[in-house]
Amino acid sequence: MAIDTPAPTWRNFAAWTAAGALVSALLLWAVMAYLHQNPMDAIVRPTKVTVELALALILSGAVSGFSNRKRPVGPRTFRNFLILNGIAIAAFLLVISAFSALARTHTVNTSEWVAAATGATLVVVAVIGGLLTASTRTDFNLVEDDVAAEEMRERVRLHLCSFAWMVAYGLLLIGLGLAGPGGLVPQVHASAGALVLIAVLTLLTIAAWRLQDELGRTLSHETGNMAFYLILTLGGGWAILAHLGFVAAPAPLDWLTLFTVLLFAASIIVLARRKLLVR
Repeated sequence: MAIDTPAPTWRNFAAWTAAGALVSALLLWAVMAYLHQNPMDAIVRPTKVTVELALALILSGAVSGFSNRKRPVGPRTFRNFLILNGIAIAAFLLVISAFSALARTHTVNTSEWVAAATGATLVVVAVIGGLLTASTRTDFNLVEDDVAAEEMRERVRLHLCSFAWMVAYGLLLIGLGLAGPGGLVPQVHASAGALVLIAVLTLLTIAAWRLQDELGRTLSHETGNMAFYLILTLGGGWAILAHLGFVAAPAPLDWLTLFTVLLFAASIIVLARRKLLVR
């Protein structure tokens, strides 16, 4: 009679911590090279910033190790880890490059920066999710859980529709963030683009709702309820403090960004409560 023994999670933690630290170090090296700075100067002549970056590398490695502690280490898992992190790094550098070029030519306030950064994050996450979903229908499968991969293959239309919704919403935030007074995008063009994207979002929402099963619709209702309470608590608290003069009042774009962040936070909370984030 065979008895299954639990996998040594501490070994997985150590291996993925080292892998995460290595990827983070390569990312840092690439950013410094892009900014025309010599990484060796930071090592030979360390400063306060160097210490902070070193601590950030340690933290990123620890987060990578903890989040992957139940993930076995092997050629396939390490390949997928490098591919996904490589895509994320390339997207990060592209966003940084675009934002740096924008900062040199246009004045963008904090609300606009946060909205554009949030939108860019949604687009990047949606693109990675779309690639993962598409890969399940090929031999180059990036999803290691066979059950999850089979589920994604069966509901590929729903997943792609959801990721398309995220891309459209992210583009909406980016467009609005770049359309402030004296911004890169003229306000008339931004208004027309916003109307088009809102129409696309509406159609995608209807399509996704029709493709959802009973569990998906239940999760959608629970996410809406959770998002309402988060907005009421955090957004309402911010409004109260602003009314009393303790903080600055939120700008209209701040509210839109806050709604977006809290909506996705609510979805994560709902999935975690139902233990659907275990795999």
